[in-house]
Amino acid sequence: MAKRYITIVLVYLLLLFSASIGIPIVQHILLSMTSISIADAQTYGVIAWSIFSNLLSLAIIIPMLYKKPKENKIEVGIKTTPLLSIVWIIGGVIGLYVAQIICSIILTSIAGSMSESANTELLVNLTKSAPIFLIFISILGPILEELVFRKVIFGGLSNRINIHVAAVISSLFFGLLHGDISFLLTYFVIGLILCFLYTKTKRIAVSMGAHILMNTIVLVLSLGIIGG
Repeated sequence: MAKRYITIVLVYLLLLFSASIGIPIVQHILLSMTSISIADAQTYGVIAWSIFSNLLSLAIIIPMLYKKPKENKIEVGIKTTPLLSIVWIIGGVIGLYVAQIICSIILTSIAGSMSESANTELLVNLTKSAPIFLIFISILGPILEELVFRKVIFGGLSNRINIHVAAVISSLFFGLLHGDISFLLTYFVIGLILCFLYTKTKRIAVSMGAHILMNTIVLVLSLGIIGG
């Protein structure tokens, strides 16, 4: 990959793992300046740092990513029209849900029974505590992940190696960094589908749109089920 792309990945990883330092600092500040409980400080610390670190990541990565020259052959060629891109987004979301159902059936047949993803459950609980976290899950997270995993890692590797191998590597990386090994297959397949959407449309906005819509629907449904 280009040096610029490698730097972007390093910045993303640095800010991703900065949570182990950043969250306790925010918690300490909240406890020293407010009268909230330790449990609430822990919750709001995670929320505040997650939103802050994602905004900071985007502020650093976007200027680096979009300066000339472009270094991504995935986007070379004729892009889909805006109207057709919307069709791809909707079709992509349907494909993502079908794939998740299939993965769930496979995982259930192997493990005997499957609970909800620990990652999803955590995000839902945090959103219940602070609805503003919906912005992080539904918008900031998907945008950042598409820029890093699809545009940079998948796109960057595709310049050097076979496009299919690049898709597998980026999707595996995407799955592993979600930190839920029992659902690795599901995240891996999601990554592959998003790579496919990006490749076929040559628009990162399409994979972003599908990712944003998927996360929003999952969160809304999960909140509705839990709330009922």
